[in-house]
Amino acid sequence: MTRRSSTEIMEFNSLQEVVTMLEGEISHYQTLKDTYSTQLGILLREAEDKHRDEEWFKKLSLGEKLPKEKAKAPKKEKKGGGAKKKGKKGKKGEAKENWIPFQDLQLSSTVQGEAELMFEAIDQIAAKIEELQASKTAMEELRNVGLGGDVSYMIFIREGAPKRIVFKLSEAGAMEKFVFARGFTAISLLQP
Repeated sequence: MTRRSSTEIMEFNSLQEVVTMLEGEISHYQTLKDTYSTQLGILLREAEDKHRDEEWFKKLSLGEKLPKEKAKAPKKEKKGGGAKKKGKKGKKGEAKENWIPFQDLQLSSTVQGEAELMFEAIDQIAAKIEELQASKTAMEELRNVGLGGDVSYMIFIREGAPKRIVFKLSEAGAMEKFVFARGFTAISLLQP
């Protein structure tokens, strides 16, 4: 699970704080991706002897995505009674669809289902890392443009990545901008 809510508003006192937060999130997701990739590699090596000749295994071993098959909810019987059609069977009596619908969930108990789950997680995490990297780059560019110093930032974060920023002049910065500074110089003439 992520460490934060999927939608929130956070306040920062500097762009460096935002960049640091993003670097932490990128590191977290990279660790997850590495962990799942290792687990997937172990799973595929262990399943190689048993599933080597199956089409799904060949595709996953080559890093290809399997076509997404959504499990279909059971159809209601028509008033005529009629017999239900059974799902098509693949090799060795396995159902072609590896996912069984249960309310809003899909269930599987196959090695293929486990591998698909890990591949999907890795793909989603990789996309999240790219999104966070893009946000980090944008924050660094804002800093290079000269934003910072006396500005605080209210940031709308959706699904872990900054989406909108409100700049707020900090109280100290507002006071400094309106301070009138003056000085006196006294000149006295020296008489010989």
